[in-house]
Amino acid sequence: MGSNLQTALDAAFQAAENLLEAGANVSTSLLNLLTSATPGALGGVVNWAANASPGGDCACHIPPPCWMPRMLREARSYGVVGDEASLTFVITNESLAARTIQVFTTTPMAGLSSTATTLTLAAMARGEVTLTYTIPAGTTANPGTEILLWIRGCRLHFLRWVVRLGTVSADTDQEVCVKDGPENLHHWYDHFYCAHPCLPQQDRSTR
Repeated sequence: MGSNLQTALDAAFQAAENLLEAGANVSTSLLNLLTSATPGALGGVVNWAANASPGGDCACHIPPPCWMPRMLREARSYGVVGDEASLTFVITNESLAARTIQVFTTTPMAGLSSTATTLTLAAMARGEVTLTYTIPAGTTANPGTEILLWIRGCRLHFLRWVVRLGTVSADTDQEVCVKDGPENLHHWYDHFYCAHPCLPQQDRSTR
């Protein structure tokens, strides 16, 4: 029995030695690869290592929490005075129940109209709402006119529509897809959020 035990111990020590040697070879090969790489090669790895080091500028992006309004994108249209710029929302109800979708703006202005302010969609159905804006005199090339549009369904979405004066019409008929439904995933970054309400608004005007 003693010889069998000694044989097993010798085999275990040999396996451990082989494992350590293999690990050392891999580490040495990786180090040689990084130090001998041509400029530009493995740039992502090197940049990540530099940014992750103490004092580095780590660009770890954490998306906004799921309960905040979702920004669709910023749409831009160009046209001359009197042109009509239009933007169509193609909205899909991705929930298992019928839902009434509201489309509205918090920047009402003359010349802005909509084919509908509400849209009733069955489960998994989709529909369209088109907004039209007639470019008035006084519109500038920069900054132009900014219209904040909202879609309230299962979730709250918003879009910035910037209409600018141009020499010719461009991007005056845009289409934006909106997928509205419940948030069913628990994200790792949800743990980073806590309630920090805004400061109370105070009237600091001089009386």
